[in-house]
Amino acid sequence: MNTMRSVAIGLMLAAFCAGQEGTRVFISRCIQCHDPNSESHAPLPEALGNLPWQDILKALETGSMKAIGAQLNAADKIAVARYLGKAGPAVLPEMKGFCAADAKPKAGSSWNGWGVDEKNTRFQPAKAAGLTVEQVPRLELKWAFGFPNTVAAYGQPTVVGGRVYTGSNDGTVYALDAQSGCLYWMYQAKAMVRDAVVIGPGPRAYFGDLESNFYALEANTGKLVWQKKLDDQPFTRITGTAKLHEGRLYVPITSQEENAGANPQYSCCTFRGNLVVVKASDGSIIWRTYTTPEPKPTRKTAAGVQYYGPSGATIWSSPTLDLKRKLVYVAAGNGFSGPDIKTADAVIAMDMETGKIKWSQQTAPDMFNWGCASRGGDTGNCPENAGTDVDLGGSPILLDIGNGRQMLVQGQKSAEVHGLDPDQNGKIVWSTRIGIGGAGGGIQWGIAAGDGLVFAGLGESPRGAQAAAAKTGLFAMDPATGQIVWNEPAPAPACAGQRGCSVAQKSPPTAIPGVVFSPSMDGHVRAHDTKTGKIIWDFDTAREFPTVNGIQAKGGSMAATGVTVADGMLYVNSGYSSMPGNVLLTFSTK
Repeated sequence: MNTMRSVAIGLMLAAFCAGQEGTRVFISRCIQCHDPNSESHAPLPEALGNLPWQDILKALETGSMKAIGAQLNAADKIAVARYLGKAGPAVLPEMKGFCAADAKPKAGSSWNGWGVDEKNTRFQPAKAAGLTVEQVPRLELKWAFGFPNTVAAYGQPTVVGGRVYTGSNDGTVYALDAQSGCLYWMYQAKAMVRDAVVIGPGPRAYFGDLESNFYALEANTGKLVWQKKLDDQPFTRITGTAKLHEGRLYVPITSQEENAGANPQYSCCTFRGNLVVVKASDGSIIWRTYTTPEPKPTRKTAAGVQYYGPSGATIWSSPTLDLKRKLVYVAAGNGFSGPDIKTADAVIAMDMETGKIKWSQQTAPDMFNWGCASRGGDTGNCPENAGTDVDLGGSPILLDIGNGRQMLVQGQKSAEVHGLDPDQNGKIVWSTRIGIGGAGGGIQWGIAAGDGLVFAGLGESPRGAQAAAAKTGLFAMDPATGQIVWNEPAPAPACAGQRGCSVAQKSPPTAIPGVVFSPSMDGHVRAHDTKTGKIIWDFDTAREFPTVNGIQAKGGSMAATGVTVADGMLYVNSGYSSMPGNVLLTFSTK
């Protein structure tokens, strides 16, 4: 009896000490990002409290928080994971709602990958959309699917052959019936899957994860065909959706190393953004092009820490294919460390066959890592000429603007939209500012085009003295001139007062004839008339939903994910770090 009592007391003391140590680690290493006022929009502590502590540990060791985890010893990682997460072993809830053995999907129109077509317009034509401007106000929830053990739902759903394919925050990829939501198969990747699944001949399903593993599965069964690791740098990841063309996959590679720069003892930075092209048949590499030169030693700190550069210019988004000029365009993010390079915060054109860089157009020079945002006063890793973190986070889109001319249009976190001439080496024809911009604002994850207009959501929520005069919401622009045609301000959020609530619209819009859809950080997905900007449909996803697979689920903020439209149905994942969520929602008029 005394022995049992001693063991119980020991366990209580261990838990107490872990809590104390976890508090110390959280305050010293984590709170600057996991704070409701932080521009990083990392999950709030109460959201992480819904996850098993083992899942948080996994994120620190190999997942989305690997860059921060690299700064902690093993004991501190365990302590902060136990402090934040749910006690006990990680247990997957029982999954229900599997399709019948003889079930066959009803084939129809597709939304394959990120932007429907190779030009990344995010415009679904009328026949494939199967949804008119008159029908949109009658959209109603048809079914919901819950993602277990996760607090965010990033991925853009893909619809091909009557199936919906989507990745999830715990690395599981699901194939669901587009009409009913029943589950055909699920596959467990090695890390979070944030990009959209691409379906090719076979049929095969292609996607990457946040450790830069890339996968090819049998699309009808989920069986692995091949898997390759496409970059070995410690913080490498794939967030942008690959492009598939003539048996080649164009895969963008990015990195979290700028987060590691928050630690002045880290030898920042060595990652080089790159585009790697592989054979769809077996994953063998055809060519790889880096966006920065090879990093070299630059300076040492008084403590003897060696810094390196240049670095960065990561590719966060899906490449754009220009089949007329045989070019592939990528949007590069900021440089992590100096010296300056012209390919950071730039649109880069590469030869589709060889990868040779044909031209590069920088839209706003910007050097940044999270050492620049240090609250402790030691900004040793911060570049001397640091900017404000104004990446090009979304894909370029290629548009016809009349008289045989085309325009490349690019959004930026500086809150600017740029028009570039693809026939003049990307010469900037126009730049239009729609907001304030910065690390947590501007245009975050992409733009769309349709009905002769470009659509951009403003991903910031002005505070204080700026709030009264600042613009918000969705903007429409003339792609030939950049002139603003209309701006529909964001409605006052119903979630006002709730932690993480914001009017920011970071998500990429989606367009069909007469309608543009824009998800928001306040949990709403709205449909706007493309002629006037007027809101014609509004659905609040920030609530609980019954699900076809029996998993407890609710919606929340939406940022990295956009709306998918095919065959009269609308699909959207709801849940982001500001207001957590874990649900795929499907709407129709029937």
